[in-house]
Amino acid sequence: MTNSFQLLAGAEAFLRALAADLPHCQRSLYAQFMTYEGDAAGRAFSDSLAARAAQGADVRLMVDGYTDVVLSDIYPILLHRLGEARQERAQTHALFESLERRGVALRRTAPPGPLGVYLPYRNHKKMVILDERVAFVGGINISEHNFAWHDFMVRVEGPLVGALAEDFCSTWGGATTPFDTPRPGEDFILNQCAGRYPIFDEVLAMIARAGQSIVVESPYLLGDRIEAALLAAARRGVRVTIILPHASNKLAYRLWSRKLRRRLAHPNIGLYGFRGNGGMTHAKLLMVDDRWATFGSFNMIELEGLTQKELNVFTSSAGMIGQLQQFVARDLSQSTPLAPVRFGGSRCTYDALYHVFRWWTKRLLRRPEWKVVYC
Repeated sequence: MTNSFQLLAGAEAFLRALAADLPHCQRSLYAQFMTYEGDAAGRAFSDSLAARAAQGADVRLMVDGYTDVVLSDIYPILLHRLGEARQERAQTHALFESLERRGVALRRTAPPGPLGVYLPYRNHKKMVILDERVAFVGGINISEHNFAWHDFMVRVEGPLVGALAEDFCSTWGGATTPFDTPRPGEDFILNQCAGRYPIFDEVLAMIARAGQSIVVESPYLLGDRIEAALLAAARRGVRVTIILPHASNKLAYRLWSRKLRRRLAHPNIGLYGFRGNGGMTHAKLLMVDDRWATFGSFNMIELEGLTQKELNVFTSSAGMIGQLQQFVARDLSQSTPLAPVRFGGSRCTYDALYHVFRWWTKRLLRRPEWKVVYC
């Protein structure tokens, strides 16, 4: 049995497709997101979950601990917006309590720890699984803030749905099943966490075997190894197309990416800034030679690869690759070239953070009780 894929560009398309499938969901509905907020988007999605629970389905929701600290990109250092964040946090917690009263089982993952010390160690996955028959996987979170960004989910039917359900259920049970083995020529999933990097390794392997073309779209592409791999591909004659946000939601990335633009200045590399949706694309995809592709939760920034739990789908489906090609073509039509900057700026803060977290992660992995919660 083969897998079928339907790319759903934007939150509205995702929600419309999900709404069409929900009436046929009888036994189980599993949903997992990193960000899930108590705004209009969160309330509407919660009503859908509660409606299935009221019909007797086993409805489970997993939400990462990130929402306990950061909502709508309001970080604790933004003192002038702390009141706004506090109010939204209270609304979110009230929504979670309401969901449990309405029969939805709720599990929070990866608590931020005292003073948010473990905030970098996120469970970054986003998926919805209905009756272990249909799944939606991609990069969209449940909040008005995230819905405003450019992103997509993919509706999946076929054998992959069972693997996605296994990932969800094992995480729910407290010990995520590792999917570590690429299967070239097949559709497969990989997941990763601190100390285990199969998604990143396979992304590098895909880039290394490219012969004609590479297409990347990512909100936060960054890191020495992935930049070196893309530059090496360009030097051997591969045409590389990279779409990044024209206006990233993270100030630090805007500064760090200046050096990326200087490093990747090569005739075979086209760097583009996406200008739609306020300049913010949150889409994550890689296509190689129009033959292999991956999509999912991994942002392709190496620092996050050290710390976060991720899940990506890998496919050679001609139908899915055709949909990704159309998606990229539309995004390129809304993008403008990013010229190399005259001054690359400093990336010393990123380099320092990367080395600190690599060292600290190795130390944390020696603590079995920490691994149980965060890996």
